[in-house]
Amino acid sequence: MANAPKLKWLEEGGSNPLDESPALYEAALSAFAEHSFRDASLNDILKEAGMNKGSFYYRFRDKMELYLSLLFRVGAEKMRLFEENDVSHTSSGFFDEFRNMAIIGLKLAKKDARFVVFSRRILQEEAQVRDRITACFGDLRGNLLTDMVERAKASGEFRKELRTETAVFVIETLLNNMDSLIPVDWSDEHILIAVDQLLDVIRSGIGGSNA
Repeated sequence: MANAPKLKWLEEGGSNPLDESPALYEAALSAFAEHSFRDASLNDILKEAGMNKGSFYYRFRDKMELYLSLLFRVGAEKMRLFEENDVSHTSSGFFDEFRNMAIIGLKLAKKDARFVVFSRRILQEEAQVRDRITACFGDLRGNLLTDMVERAKASGEFRKELRTETAVFVIETLLNNMDSLIPVDWSDEHILIAVDQLLDVIRSGIGGSNA
């Protein structure tokens, strides 16, 4: 997997085909949010998108490339929200960083609930699929959270004896399930209160003397 090829359109220096084909993007997002990678039907996706196989294979090598391109597109949506909200992960400390990440995740869910369903389904995919994702993109969020926890331990925000892997697991579980705790019709003010309550849980459970 370490030598897995780049996506076809990346190798060719082009743009993500899903940016240029809204119908295919919508069909793929719905299919992969509803089904696992194995169970999602490429034929059904193409039929829903009104695209023939020749046109598809001109853009992608196979269904996996479509899946990875969708993951790339959803990640780009999240990064746009980070930029729009001026989120920084460099100087504000763990709890401010987590609060920003949680808020961005909630805004993404409000923008399109399929984003969250798709992200959760990725965690349940077969190891072969997850390995292909890591080979293509790396363990981006896992690396980010590990770095956040290590810095929090160094600054005294977390207990130094806390296992980094344990803290990452707790934080990632909270982020992945944040939307299920908060109704979609809640105001931003109520969402912020709920996020702050979750942060209090983390402070009480794994926080250090400076939390």
